[in-house]
This record gives sequence, structure tokens and C-alpha cells, in this order.
Amino acid sequence: MEEPKIVINTSMTKGDYRNFLYIATFLRNKLVIPLLALISLAGGLIIGFDNGSFSWTRLIISWILLFALAVAVIVLKVERKNAQRVKTDKTGAFDSVSTLKFYDDRMVMENESLKSSSELKYDQFFALMESKDYFIFYLTVNQASLIRKKDVDNLEVFKVFIVDKFNSRYKKI
Repeated sequence: MEEPKIVINTSMTKGDYRNFLYIATFLRNKLVIPLLALISLAGGLIIGFDNGSFSWTRLIISWILLFALAVAVIVLKVERKNAQRVKTDKTGAFDSVSTLKFYDDRMVMENESLKSSSELKYDQFFALMESKDYFIFYLTVNQASLIRKKDVDNLEVFKVFIVDKFNSRYKKI
């Protein structure tokens, strides 16, 4: 029987899920923040021109306020989504330990408390993203699973192994 190359026992707390939502919202796509700044600048320009006259003060103040408003709306949406997920979790997924076994061609995920097991080949994943604290495995564009870096015994060995499996589908964020 083939032995896994790497075995990781990891879990996801409610705080990890919240962090993941912020990472997925603001860091997954590098254009989010510049796009918000650009849209709020456009609004600021409209406000800066009032009755045919232009005011730099009005432009800058309105730009800052519109940008802050856009970020606040997104933060409220993330917090609402987090609260909804935490409130509706009937499976006990948070804080349950998942065992991930990494082989040359596939990853096997097992969770005894959830009585679940799955196996995926690396080419079935959409992408792998690495943040400061997590490795995020995207199964689809919108469905992901994460590994906390603090749960990985030998981080450098794991990173070399897993990045090689994902090649162009790996991205550091």
C-alpha cells in the first residue's frame, strides 16, 4: 500500500473562516482595491465639478468618503456572510480536525467527526493560493478549502512539494 508523502492534520476555526473571507474578497484579485479607488475617484470628480466650477477640496474629500463607503459596504457584506455561515453551521465543521494525505498524484481528505472522506487528483483543483497564514485550495472558482500554515510540520518541504503539483495554478497573495 502506498504511503503518503506528507500528512497534515488541520482544522478551521470561526476566526480562520472570517480571515479567509477577507483574503478571498480583497487579496485574491489584485484589482479589487485599485478598482474601488478608481470608481470612487470618478464619483469624486463628478462631485468636484459643481455648477461649472471645480474644487480640489471637494474632489479629495468626496473621493476619500466614497472610497471609505465602498470599503465599508464590502466589509459589512463579508461580516454578514461570516455571521450567516457561523450561525447556520449544523455540521460541526468548525474546529473539527481534517487529515490531509498528499500523494504524488492526489490528495486524500478525511474528517472523522464529519464522517467524510474524499480524494482529488491535483489537476481537478482550480487553483492554489498562498497567503501569509494559509494555503487555500480552490476546488472551483468559489469553493475552497484551507490549510493553516501553523499546522504544517515542515512548511518549506510542503511548499516545494505542493507548488510543484500546481505549477501555473499556484499564486502567492
